[in-house]
Amino acid sequence: MTSKPLHLDVNQEIECAYTLASRFYTDPTILEIEKDKIFRRTWQLVGTLDHPCGEVNGVKKTISDPETYFTADVAGEPLLVIRDKPVAVGEHAAAEKQGPLRAFSNVCRHRAGPIALGSGCKNVMRCRYHGWTYTLDGRLIGTPDVEGVECFERSAMGMVPVRLETWEKFIFVNFDANAESLSTYLGKIPEQARVFQIAELQSAERRDYVIDCNWKVYVDNYLEGYHIPIAHPGLMREIDYAHYRTDTFRYYSQQFAPIRAMKTQDASERFYAPGTGLQQALYFWIFPNLMLNIYPDNISTNVIVPLSTEKTLTIFEWFFHGTDPAKTRERIEKAIAFSDEVQQEDITLCENVQRGLRSSTYDRGRYSVKRENGVHHFHMLLSEFLGKDAASDQRPATTGAGCA
Repeated sequence: MTSKPLHLDVNQEIECAYTLASRFYTDPTILEIEKDKIFRRTWQLVGTLDHPCGEVNGVKKTISDPETYFTADVAGEPLLVIRDKPVAVGEHAAAEKQGPLRAFSNVCRHRAGPIALGSGCKNVMRCRYHGWTYTLDGRLIGTPDVEGVECFERSAMGMVPVRLETWEKFIFVNFDANAESLSTYLGKIPEQARVFQIAELQSAERRDYVIDCNWKVYVDNYLEGYHIPIAHPGLMREIDYAHYRTDTFRYYSQQFAPIRAMKTQDASERFYAPGTGLQQALYFWIFPNLMLNIYPDNISTNVIVPLSTEKTLTIFEWFFHGTDPAKTRERIEKAIAFSDEVQQEDITLCENVQRGLRSSTYDRGRYSVKRENGVHHFHMLLSEFLGKDAASDQRPATTGAGCA
């Protein structure tokens, strides 16, 4: 699709800027443009290297094992992630421990049926509609009953590849062949998070929340701590709000929340005691819809998925070091309960804001220079991406060579 540039009219100087007009949160046509110009042109988290892919002979498999796959959806684009079998280097060389990890459009080149459903273990991918068959590296090798089709070149009808890159255990895809690298988007985050030994983390729990608000309302809310003293009493007890700050970078921002010093009267109510492990909570946001929250004892990811103009899915997943022992499990349950408490408070805030955005009495507001620079940074990136005048280049050529 081709969409005209949108002008968001946000001043680059936060001191002079007005917030986004309410129509950007309520107009259904805006979301379709966002899917094309933002979600299909940025790095999207779709899973981890521990993603379950069923069992073989009673042995549980993940996407780190050869000949495994899982499916996903990115802004309405069906996606297929595949781990190929190990590749031997040289005639007599030992095979690599892991085969290549690849991503493809999960749409058959025949008549758009799904190539795969769910997740599992396979040595070829066979379309679930008419049985066209592809190798794990995307080549079309099986086409039942196509005799008589003229100008048919099987070699030109393989699965459509999608860019895939990983950071630690996290798997990202990008439908834009010309987008900047994942490392450019992440900036210095990998260096800052290295001390937490992310590769050794284990997934403890996933929770999905459906919220009646535009996806940008939720992101706006995440990107400022301005509301914490009013809306999050439990979180306020844990952090030193006076020293809370947000730093912005090219494609991400970071909120620093130092763990507050312990007071005698609140010792029984505190969840994170100062002096044990990491001394601040780190909140990273990567444009447009990924949050990475680092606490002293866990990391959580939060992926924001627009379901419709005023309905958003937020996917939380928590990761800990060691998830089995009973004592550890108790700690995990308390940490998740604490996070869920904050999330429930945020859901109420976001749904109330969405109702306010539909009011005839409101259109635009102003930013707090001290507390909302992260929100302004997000809006400037929205303005940059939505202001681009570029046609989508994701559809492969469909005309066979030699055909008129």
